[in-house]
Amino acid sequence: MSSFAPAQSTRRLQPEHLRGLLVHIDAEEVSLRNAMRLLQDIPLFTADDILQRELRVRIEQALQHVALLTQNRNKVTSALGQFLGIPQDQICFSALLPFATPAAALLLVPARLRLQRLANQVRTLTNSVAWIINESWRIHLAVFDSLPGASSSDRYDSSGQRHLNPASFRFETRS
Repeated sequence: MSSFAPAQSTRRLQPEHLRGLLVHIDAEEVSLRNAMRLLQDIPLFTADDILQRELRVRIEQALQHVALLTQNRNKVTSALGQFLGIPQDQICFSALLPFATPAAALLLVPARLRLQRLANQVRTLTNSVAWIINESWRIHLAVFDSLPGASSSDRYDSSGQRHLNPASFRFETRS
């Protein structure tokens, strides 16, 4: 529990602070949902130049949006911290709830749960996409490594016949 509580201060979360916080939380939700859509599209990535360009543009836009969200989060938490007397780095939902009216708490608690749920979904999807990318890379390396003309000298036996080492095709998948 936070050491900052309304008993130490008679201040309450004001409607303008709550409004600013909820607008920011909504923007965070939109950003997380966009990140999920982007992550879902990455495994569908093709060699098409137009699709590659569109994906790069979407990634760049997502990065710019995250930078703006970070600036806005700093403004919101700074204003809340100054008003409530809480250090900015300690502003979080659990630190704000003691300062919230019951009506404000009814808005903050579901918003917190939505953000947590989305953050967990993005984390899970990120791990899955990272695994897909890493395994694709390893498979491509194994395929390219086995092609004739590769620089490795163990591709051909002493008679000049192509020799593939089955150990080079280790996909490390679970059954």
